[in-house]
Amino acid sequence: MKLTPIREFQENATIQGFFLCREKHVKTTKAGDLYLDLVLQDATGHIPAKIWDQVDHYRHLFESGDPIAAKGIVEKYSGVLQLNCSHVAKATSERYGRYGFNEDLLIPTIEEDRRELWKTLLGLISGIRNKPLKGLLREIFKTYKQTIMLLPASITYHHPERGGFLKHLVSTGEIAVLLAQHYPRIDGDLLLAGVLLHDIGKVRGLSPGLEGGYTEEGQLIGHLVLGRDILRETVQQIDNFPPELNLRLEHIIVAHQGSAPDGSPRPPKFPEALLVHMIDRLDGRLDLMFREIESDIGEDPFTDARNPFHTALWKHYQK
Repeated sequence: MKLTPIREFQENATIQGFFLCREKHVKTTKAGDLYLDLVLQDATGHIPAKIWDQVDHYRHLFESGDPIAAKGIVEKYSGVLQLNCSHVAKATSERYGRYGFNEDLLIPTIEEDRRELWKTLLGLISGIRNKPLKGLLREIFKTYKQTIMLLPASITYHHPERGGFLKHLVSTGEIAVLLAQHYPRIDGDLLLAGVLLHDIGKVRGLSPGLEGGYTEEGQLIGHLVLGRDILRETVQQIDNFPPELNLRLEHIIVAHQGSAPDGSPRPPKFPEALLVHMIDRLDGRLDLMFREIESDIGEDPFTDARNPFHTALWKHYQK
């Protein structure tokens, strides 16, 4: 079974592949006939799709949010490619695993090996000398390992791919180790622990499922408060965890976005908290800039100015 990713679709090509159904609507043509109006996604992009025939049969076979196997012809309508499907079925590992079905085909996923990143994360934690901090981190990351391996770091901002959260944690953790060496007055263990825990509330605030998005807790409470909750719950399970150390970690979590307009109820009030904020922002903004430059396929040496930086970015800076 030859699979064709969306980025390789060409007009008039007959394709088959695995996709995530992002949207599904039952509509009516001018002649009064039903058809299915879909938006399909894989790890390489999105494409509108239609099912014109046997609508009563296909409309009940899958729903929005389901993985599907689809076959059809790529056509161009109003200058935009779309897939006219001749066959669609709900995809499962049991039915389609032998044909290459894997959920990682359906959504953008980091290129790095997540198992290796996890080993690096554990290595960072092992380097912490403060025993209460080390025990706290080991307990939290053991509890939420499976979710952390799947989560993006954000929905539409930096590191939005599956595994992006883990990648962001490792990157910021390694930066923290370097900066602690540069600033000897900094408590390196506290800085590293703060960096690794600053976004921990996202394990409850973001959905690890294929559709992604925010959970109800994420929408109604937010990851800063959820992160503080996780910290408090875990600290209660550890005998004689230092109260002042817990307070410092709580402040780092709630202050890491920097200011009230950016979402933090308090600004950073001691050096380690300030560094966590700046490390987080550094790694996130760099990922954003790389992403904007690499995604611009135009021939102009500068990107469009309609981006998070509100300026045209130089694509040839490396030349």
